[in-house]
Amino acid sequence: MLSMGIQSSVRMNYMKFFKDKTLFLYLLYKFLYGLYPINVIIALFFLAKGLSYADIAIVFGVFSVAGFLFEIPTGFFGDRFGRKASVIVGLLTMTVTSIVWTQLQTTAQFAFSAAIWMLGISFISGSLEAYIYDYLKVNKKVDIYDEVISFSGGVNYFAAGIGSIIGAYLFSINQNYPYYLLAAFFCISAVIVSLMKSETKASESIGEEEVSVFSGLKHVFYSKELLFITLFISLLYGFQHYYIHSVDKPYILSLELFDVKWLGVFVAIVYAIQSLVVSQFARLKKHLSEFQLITVSWIIFTLGLLGMSKLFGVLGLIFAMVFYVSEPFKEAIINSFGQKHIPSKIRATTLSSIKVYESFVAAVLAVAAGYVFDIFELRTALLIAAGYASIVFILVLLYKKVRNIELAGKKIVIKSEDL
Repeated sequence: MLSMGIQSSVRMNYMKFFKDKTLFLYLLYKFLYGLYPINVIIALFFLAKGLSYADIAIVFGVFSVAGFLFEIPTGFFGDRFGRKASVIVGLLTMTVTSIVWTQLQTTAQFAFSAAIWMLGISFISGSLEAYIYDYLKVNKKVDIYDEVISFSGGVNYFAAGIGSIIGAYLFSINQNYPYYLLAAFFCISAVIVSLMKSETKASESIGEEEVSVFSGLKHVFYSKELLFITLFISLLYGFQHYYIHSVDKPYILSLELFDVKWLGVFVAIVYAIQSLVVSQFARLKKHLSEFQLITVSWIIFTLGLLGMSKLFGVLGLIFAMVFYVSEPFKEAIINSFGQKHIPSKIRATTLSSIKVYESFVAAVLAVAAGYVFDIFELRTALLIAAGYASIVFILVLLYKKVRNIELAGKKIVIKSEDL
């Protein structure tokens, strides 16, 4: 009976998202965008096109560098010309790029197209979350922002699981089909965003400074809380970005539990677990302080690496899943904790600036981690990575103490200057 009561309460809580047109459209967008049927077959697609692993590394390298270059200008575009407009431009850019992608043949062509693809992603990055935060604030509903992020994140990961199965199946029929379907999803998503309510930014002040391309970069340094979050995210999850795009599939296959054709199903299961985790984020925040939740994310991250470095077979697979569970915490930390320390006037620019720092650190860590994984046996390298994660946590703890950072507790804190 108690379980039924809890489930009924949860359903009632989430019903308010479907009654609000803008929030419903946001959830619909998160589902369609999350399907992303190419996630599970990207490397296979490149190999089918005749690229080597070295060629693939070049393409992803250009992709990361482009993210570093484009994030801030596109964030500035969103703050100056509108977050909805920025997202729509990004989605249409990616619609065209997805179709063009199927016609490319050489490494140089893919590298150039990857830069354009990242331009589209950069237009989207942080803009819609900034729009939703301001929408809720203007309508005096900012207290449900964590719930919106939790539920929409769960929807996004759930969709990603479905998309991985669809993508793998379509790829088995024709290598281009997943990209054609993705282009259709992007196009429909642009229509959905265009139907959202016209945006109104919350009235806030950041002194006499006008919005500029570098406003977000400066604000990250001015806010010790935001810099703390940025350091933690960049140093810890920068490695995870490298791992997920290079090492995770070889590790999973090294366990010899299944072959490549089952990777889509395994990835779908991982996304389903991540969906469940992120959907509980708002509930966790009611019981844990911000710093405690950051600590939990680090513990899960480190335990996953330790388990993968020491265990084999099914146990190794279980701890691989534990490591994946830490991934949803990254966006939740940025979107929940970060938003409260960013003025509306430069919200998209600042969120993009965090991405820039993360991309830069990820690029540096990728080079270092690449050498480590080349020099050492796979599991030894994972053990070294666990040691690195522990050092990162110690360093951010020291930074928190030196700067006397007090993160919010169980309730959202709205500063007086934000009102």
